[in-house]
Amino acid sequence: MRPMLHVLAVVIACLTIATTAEAEKLPLYIGTGGDAIYLSQFDTDEGTLSKATPVASTDRPSFLWIHPATDSLYSVSELRRGKQSGGAAIVAWSIDSVAGQLRLRNKQDAGGDGPCFVAVSQDGRYAAIANYGGGSVSLFPIADDGSVQPATATVQHSGSSINPRRQGEPHAHSSRFDPSGRRVAVADLGTDKVYLYDIGDAGSLDPSQPAAIDVPPGSGPRHFVFSPDEKFVLILGELSGTITTVRYAPPKIETVDTISTMGADVADDAPRGSAEILFHPNGRWVYATNRGPNEIAVFDYDAATGKLQRTSAIASGGQHPRNFRISPDGRFLLCANQQSNNIVVFAIDPSTGELSRAGKELSVDQPMCLKFLLPK
Repeated sequence: MRPMLHVLAVVIACLTIATTAEAEKLPLYIGTGGDAIYLSQFDTDEGTLSKATPVASTDRPSFLWIHPATDSLYSVSELRRGKQSGGAAIVAWSIDSVAGQLRLRNKQDAGGDGPCFVAVSQDGRYAAIANYGGGSVSLFPIADDGSVQPATATVQHSGSSINPRRQGEPHAHSSRFDPSGRRVAVADLGTDKVYLYDIGDAGSLDPSQPAAIDVPPGSGPRHFVFSPDEKFVLILGELSGTITTVRYAPPKIETVDTISTMGADVADDAPRGSAEILFHPNGRWVYATNRGPNEIAVFDYDAATGKLQRTSAIASGGQHPRNFRISPDGRFLLCANQQSNNIVVFAIDPSTGELSRAGKELSVDQPMCLKFLLPK
């Protein structure tokens, strides 16, 4: 009996270790429209969030990005330049590996009013920010210690489009490094373009070929995402409530399709307010939020053609779903409802990608951006 008891003990121990490993706690950093960045712990097994605690005091940290290789987090201060305390800036923080607290490394002037988006290049050498109020994009070198250096380039956009209230001037709304890592793409809501810039050896931003991707007039491009196979880019139109799929192989750019993020029975003059778009980790589904009806829309994605088909939508569980994040294992979607001050957890059906309320939510003042801290 002793050998059998020994085997049983080993099996129980292994099961205990496996269960513990599955119940991973992922740090979730929360950017807000207030004066702090918050931290919560997400239980990947239960789909629950711990109470959010402030880990950094800073002005309007509306968007965040975590460095791919170092213990650094970057935020924007979405303010006007020189008109408010601290002014428009990009801010670099170091992440405490034990408690998750953020310590200020340094900050730099944004180069324009209202910075609303920050992204870090795949190699960790540069950060790019979109200045919504200023209608510009700025590029910043990142030092070895994670601090952000003065901008090596700021490009001012010009032009307008057909919506007189929202498109009378440029409004850069997001900036991402394309899959090559050698080019910055910038969605400008005011001009109905996604501008493309090559990164020069000295950190310049030079017009690429082509210089921009055009979307249908009145779209108001806000955010965009590259497909997992890097062949397509999906551009979300905030004003029109549309997604435009573009075959992406610079210098060759080809528009594939434009579809609505809204249901077929929605009135033409109904508010859209489309805000965020992301792929599921498996690449089969795409999700987008619409702040007009306060919903999250679900789409099937055809990887061969880049085309989307809307399959369903679900209420966001609050008001103004500005941002969301999908857990790395693809089991949960966390939605930040800015105006109702809550983050709602949804379960993702592993067969269809459909969403259902997981029955869990977290109260946070004006949540505007969610970022998981993943193991390096």
